[in-house]
Amino acid sequence: MNEASAPPLAGFRIVEVNDAKVPLCLRLATSLAAKIAADLGADVLKVEPPGGDPVRRAQPLLPQGESALFQFLNTSKRSRTLDLAAEDGRKDLADLVGEADVVLFEEPAVVAAMLRSSKAAPVEIAAFPAEMNAALRPVSELAIQALGGLMHMVGEPARKPLKLGGHQASYPAGLTAFTGLMAALAAREAGRPAPAVRVSLAEVMQWVNWKAASGAAASGTSPGREGRNSEFQVLPCRDGHVAVVYTVTQWPATRALVGDPRLDDPKFNTRAGRRKNIAELYAALAPWFAGKTREEIQKTAQAKGVPFGPIFSPAELLRTEQYVARGFLADMLHPTEGTLRLPQLPVQWNGRSFSPRPAPPLTSHHSNGEVPSSCEGGGVKAANPNTMPPPSRKTATPPYLNGKVGQRPLAGIRVLDFGLLTAGANTSAMLADLGADVIKIESGAYLDPFRVVGKIDDDDGWWNRSPQFRFTNRNKRGLALNLKDPEGQRVIRELAAHCDVVVENFRRGVLDRAGLGYRDLSAINPRLVFAAISSQGDTGPERMNVSFGSTLDATSGIASLTGYEGEEPRISGMDVNYPDQIVSLFATGIVIAAVTEARRTNRGAFLDVSQREVASFTLGEEILAASADPAHRLEPRGNTMPGVPQQDAYSCSDGKWLAVTLDAPDPAMADFCAATDRETAVKTLLGKGIAAAPCLDGNDLLRDTALQGVTLVRDEHGALVKGLPYRLDGKGLAIERPAPDLGQHTSEVLHELLGYDDARLKQLNDSGVTSTTPTIGEV
Repeated sequence: MNEASAPPLAGFRIVEVNDAKVPLCLRLATSLAAKIAADLGADVLKVEPPGGDPVRRAQPLLPQGESALFQFLNTSKRSRTLDLAAEDGRKDLADLVGEADVVLFEEPAVVAAMLRSSKAAPVEIAAFPAEMNAALRPVSELAIQALGGLMHMVGEPARKPLKLGGHQASYPAGLTAFTGLMAALAAREAGRPAPAVRVSLAEVMQWVNWKAASGAAASGTSPGREGRNSEFQVLPCRDGHVAVVYTVTQWPATRALVGDPRLDDPKFNTRAGRRKNIAELYAALAPWFAGKTREEIQKTAQAKGVPFGPIFSPAELLRTEQYVARGFLADMLHPTEGTLRLPQLPVQWNGRSFSPRPAPPLTSHHSNGEVPSSCEGGGVKAANPNTMPPPSRKTATPPYLNGKVGQRPLAGIRVLDFGLLTAGANTSAMLADLGADVIKIESGAYLDPFRVVGKIDDDDGWWNRSPQFRFTNRNKRGLALNLKDPEGQRVIRELAAHCDVVVENFRRGVLDRAGLGYRDLSAINPRLVFAAISSQGDTGPERMNVSFGSTLDATSGIASLTGYEGEEPRISGMDVNYPDQIVSLFATGIVIAAVTEARRTNRGAFLDVSQREVASFTLGEEILAASADPAHRLEPRGNTMPGVPQQDAYSCSDGKWLAVTLDAPDPAMADFCAATDRETAVKTLLGKGIAAAPCLDGNDLLRDTALQGVTLVRDEHGALVKGLPYRLDGKGLAIERPAPDLGQHTSEVLHELLGYDDARLKQLNDSGVTSTTPTIGEV
């Protein structure tokens, strides 16, 4: 395999250690992070306990009895069984890890202490922040969603809180661990000591649910379940359900689209008015939806620029036009199950997808870890058992760069940040957190919408005081340029020559029309990594579709599995917009992988990341199961989970909600909780070895400093800021600078990087190319 065709992580060696006695939710996170690395070409050896990883027997099952969950989480890996309770097993493991670049494992593992001190960079998955000292506390995915405040946000206010469908606690942690893994590899490749990475599910969940804490800090009142009081709801149509989603600026188009004269009433002209009269609003909206199919609704709405979201099941995603056109779903030939279809990694890298190979079988004659040559899939042959894996790129004793110790993994990397709101802006913020010099590009005519959506007053300078903007733009420098002006475009092209990365999530075509797209900028700087993050992806028939996070809840499949059992599907809502929150956890890692590859090859990359595909990727096992069995149909199932005897949220005597997961049915659980205050109930159940957790709200998250960990921190002004969802060498985010004021660093950046003198800077300012105040207009 030549350098040009080698996958980006070829040559890296990773060991994934699966202890026999760790909670399932941790195992899923570890396996997902390792799977992503393996699909990208790393040599990943999965160390399983005798008898195999218990996930091999987990639901959902494929027709021949294989676990769809195991197959999805373990593609492209090798496998070896070791008894870690025995001295020989631990010695063999030490030898394997001694030759690896990274080792992935869970906190309760019996060999955790040994792995933390190994030469390989340790990436550790835990349930709780280190401050909680709770390694042995019973835990479940339901408990994590409750502790992170996510359950408090989903469902009806007078009914029990709901979890999101799928493994939406484990998988975000797995995406986070992949990004942490890439940070460690990037440090090693740059000649710096690789940091130890620690990811806790509870911290990741709070990080994902940051709007709850932000809202509580800003107003004193935590956002929560709105249900049928929300402006975003789900309505039935002729062949299913559709999520009704629109922004404030899209309300006039929505009203015109539906065409009911009742919507012309002035009381519906403002968001406050619509919320106050929500029942009347939906009484006027519902008939228009009832008589149309999902396809008719989507096409009609998109023609008007309105982001309604048809709700698709995992089975329906298999034939969704956009996914078929983009090749997101890959055919994989399994030795016993035949041809299976499952999601590929949710990125196209220079137009290339990464086809997974089948998960390794558990057979004694492959105990050396090689994959049998009969395992082929997606057009990519498995490793030949008679050949060695590619040589490691590991630097045995990494030299210190310029004699400096402790530099962050991305020090020396510069990013042009066109990211807006959460998906793009937070990807670049996470790069800044890791040491990159991130230059945020705005204009007075087109502010990051978070400056406006988060507006807290009308006084002069209001555009610099938004809490939402502050949360997603820490550690950046701010540069304001009019991108419609040829001189503004010229400045960007000059800056591109001095940058390593571009991050953008504009609507498709915006930068291309300005002559600032990938082709334009890579012609100036061939080493440029250009990350295009969009709702649907850069290609396909729906590439120009508008969407909101709650639109993607629907179209990704997550909403189809979320809701009260036997009732309509649910979306996460405008105070969560869940798909927006998780995309940066994946996109950051992919950008780091491309930067690492560009350092080695001097060639950049165009990274096409679809938010919708990232969300659907978290339902990988359900899509896989549906591809193998057309009868595999799922509906909203409340808080239950396949293979779990009993799991739900219960109301306590003080009116607070408690999430409980039981290994055996207990008909008296509801009565016990109803007669007990929540704090006492939690202590009692944990004392009995039962996974239980309070369903926290935003104010609870602000008060609990131990649980809060490093996900909520303060900048130099004392203002609350989103931290990191993981720790490097035991530490969280270091804030070198708060989020920038509009255009705050324009002169500094243009003087430092381009050598502009005062006269040139004044000329740009006088002509309106640069600015520090909003102006009228838009990009």
